[in-house]
Amino acid sequence: MFNENQSIQKPWQIIQTDADALTSLAYENSLIRYLPQWNQTHPQSKHQILHWYPIQRPTILLGSKDTRLPNFAKALEFLHSQGYETLVRPHGGTAIVCDTEITNVSWIQDMDESHLSIDQAYQSYLELIQAVMQKYAVKIEHYEMLGSYCPGKYDLIINHKKIGGTAQRRFKNGVSTSSYLSVSGNQHQRSQLLKDFYRIGEGDDSYPQIQLDTLSTLANEVNPSMTTATLFDDILSYLAAKTSVQLTDFSSNEDFQTIYTDQLYQLNQRNHSLYQTKRSKS
Repeated sequence: MFNENQSIQKPWQIIQTDADALTSLAYENSLIRYLPQWNQTHPQSKHQILHWYPIQRPTILLGSKDTRLPNFAKALEFLHSQGYETLVRPHGGTAIVCDTEITNVSWIQDMDESHLSIDQAYQSYLELIQAVMQKYAVKIEHYEMLGSYCPGKYDLIINHKKIGGTAQRRFKNGVSTSSYLSVSGNQHQRSQLLKDFYRIGEGDDSYPQIQLDTLSTLANEVNPSMTTATLFDDILSYLAAKTSVQLTDFSSNEDFQTIYTDQLYQLNQRNHSLYQTKRSKS
């Protein structure tokens, strides 16, 4: 069960990034490195971090497996022709869609403080999202939604429809458990886009076999008026009622910026061949 005394009631810093995917994912990589360092050197002000990062430009975050599609170059060209940027993300899994009506939410923790196994971190994250959503009297389940894109054990399910997927990334004592949440917009169109991507890429049965009716949005399943802004307010309100919450801007934090500059460079290098393909096709 979710232990609010141990998890929620620790102080939170809230980080918002709303730039492109490269910037936001570089922040993700940096935060799991920065937080344990901060907590170790500032024992009187230990905290955990919630990173809120809607991607402002239509983007497909690819998994490394996607780059091994037999006809990857043509499939990538298709995504670009539909107006989407592309990036290979550091988390595992396969392709997901990001746009202005989808948000990404990460809970970054220091393992020296939390001591969570992989499954425990996932379960705590699920229960946090459930607690935030309890005002709407809905139940969030988790199981692998076959027929969805990027299926996994901790898919977030409401009314037997997938509304988000989770991933976890660890570095030494830092861990980020994160999800994308489809808040509103045309989920059918998003699913069709990735179904066409895998068809053009000639993916076999080891790739997602997407069925359009397996995915939905929070607006469809919970509250028709829900937006990324109202969901952010729900999360802030819930956390602020439990503990200390501080909205934080790391742009002037020299220690963080040193880590971030290095992580941005490494992520850019990892995606260099993808960008080269994009330029050659444009």
